[in-house]
Amino acid sequence: MEKIKSPIRIELSLGIMFQSVNCYLVPGKVLTLIDCGLDSEENWQTFQKKLNENGYQVADIKQVIITHEHIDHIGLLPRILEKSEATIRIPKMIEGWFSRPTEMKEAYLQFKKKLLSNLGFPKDIEQQAIRFIEEGRSYKKVDDLHRFETFEEGDILHFGNTQWEALNTPGHCPTQFVFLQKKQKRIFSGDMLLPIAPMPIVTEDPNNPDQPIRALKELQLSFERLKKYQIQQVYPGHGLEFTDANSIIEKQQARMQMRKNECYGAIKNGHQTPYEINRAMYPYQMMPPDFSGLYMVLGYLDLLEEEGRIQKETINNTWTYKWRKL
Repeated sequence: MEKIKSPIRIELSLGIMFQSVNCYLVPGKVLTLIDCGLDSEENWQTFQKKLNENGYQVADIKQVIITHEHIDHIGLLPRILEKSEATIRIPKMIEGWFSRPTEMKEAYLQFKKKLLSNLGFPKDIEQQAIRFIEEGRSYKKVDDLHRFETFEEGDILHFGNTQWEALNTPGHCPTQFVFLQKKQKRIFSGDMLLPIAPMPIVTEDPNNPDQPIRALKELQLSFERLKKYQIQQVYPGHGLEFTDANSIIEKQQARMQMRKNECYGAIKNGHQTPYEINRAMYPYQMMPPDFSGLYMVLGYLDLLEEEGRIQKETINNTWTYKWRKL
């Protein structure tokens, strides 16, 4: 039986919220790369340098596996495609970002604009936010899709001389996948398990057009699912590797519960729109470019409404919230 190989963490520059993003080089029969960072000339040079330090070149990569669609996890892929003959394995859910990126981005932008119009932003800040989002996702169409293979929930991927199960764990985004090695209790977690709580990004519900997903609720459900595996070794998409995933998850869950109650308190104090509540809870945030607090607020509002502690109304196209005495 061949020795199971340990991954090599390659840290690349990011500069927003987290200062870096991880990709992992996994030696074995098939040299595999998990995710491939944000595209920039600096990152490309760093990536090649790190490969060389470990005795490899880009051409040696035979397989690239992507955890989810976000640009900081797939950015260098076109360069890797050009310099290697690697097979690219992606979640089936994100295939459109490579085959028809213009169409996908337009649908994404239209939903985001609609969402922002409901949140009570001052018009000047709303326009700034729209421009920031428009400049964000920039995907190149891939012409040689014959090198791409897709995977779905429960599929088995082979790398590092062992088998990993692909699990769809929505919350950070609907297309987030993790790769679990049950016997050794190891996981490549993408942005699902991080040293700090993942951002539950609100996007369009794929099963309910024009409606937002309940991202924080989905994140909590994915947390509970992963806790059952008693994961001991985590290779996250950002930050250092860590152990004992359940203790990290439980700390993040406790903080979310505390912040949810703070959100309720903000509403009791007269803050009614998501924008006002966000400013009350996260006054130190610069928005844009940092939407993390706003996404958390939308999640807390979903949970509080589900619990019957608040009531939602739409007034002049703006979502407003009032507290309910229990």
